[in-house]
Amino acid sequence: MWKQKIVSPENMLAKIDPGMSIFLGTGMAEPRTLVKHLMESNQSNLQDLELIQLVSLGDAVAIDERYARKFRLKTFFSGWLASEAISQGRVDLIPSRFSRVAWLFKTGVINIDVAFIQVTPPDENGYAYLVGASAEKQAMEMAKIVVGEINSQIPRTMGDTLVNMDDFDYLVEATEPPYYVGTLAFLYGCADGSDQKRSRDQPL
Repeated sequence: MWKQKIVSPENMLAKIDPGMSIFLGTGMAEPRTLVKHLMESNQSNLQDLELIQLVSLGDAVAIDERYARKFRLKTFFSGWLASEAISQGRVDLIPSRFSRVAWLFKTGVINIDVAFIQVTPPDENGYAYLVGASAEKQAMEMAKIVVGEINSQIPRTMGDTLVNMDDFDYLVEATEPPYYVGTLAFLYGCADGSDQKRSRDQPL
């Protein structure tokens, strides 16, 4: 029964060993509840971690120096949020096309120990949907520990996004809302082409 896999975020984080690499979804696929608890937790095992995320939106994953001993972020796209941290050597930029990321995971070029994945609530047969189809499934296949964050506010998606609750080792229930279009707008600048940074809550 999949409900037996539900644990609190803090109990889940206790399963992580120092030095592990953790894959995080991006945008609406980001498991914000898990990431929030990861940022706020003082558990001694949470150190020297490697966070792997296609794009860092700089909200849940804080990239300032306070967290230098806890984790190091690796991303495939700098944007204005991570570019300064990259130039200062605090964040690693992986030069790769997005279309190659799944291959990098599948071949083990980039190691994944833990995958934090956001999913819809499952149906009566235990099937749920991923939000992203970029590299989430490959991260799940390669990870030693797969954690699903169940969020009733995310949509069902088409494509190769169907997963079963049997694919997850642990489940947590989301308490944070997903990113929406207005939330993401700040990443891309203003609609008029200027470089002024948008508010996270300002719509396109």
